[in-house]
Amino acid sequence: MNAGSVWDMAFSSDPQQTFLYVADGENAKIHILRRDTLEILTSFGEGGRMPGQWHGVHNIATDSKGNLYTGEVFYGERVQRFVPKR
Repeated sequence: MNAGSVWDMAFSSDPQQTFLYVADGENAKIHILRRDTLEILTSFGEGGRMPGQWHGVHNIATDSKGNLYTGEVFYGERVQRFVPKR
């Protein structure tokens, strides 16, 4: 469909909040943008029920350690955690 839709967003946990994480529920993707320019740096995910896949990615959040959390609606009904590479 590729219509795109922001269902939720979160800022990175660094003091400058350099990155913006966008949950695109329409296309089952997470987009990572530079906050100052809104340039899309990368995207990941797809529709499905395996790790890194979503069926209605609806919520997104970060914690103080840089972990990224997503929550799903519809029949996904789960939370996934993504740990940043160091």
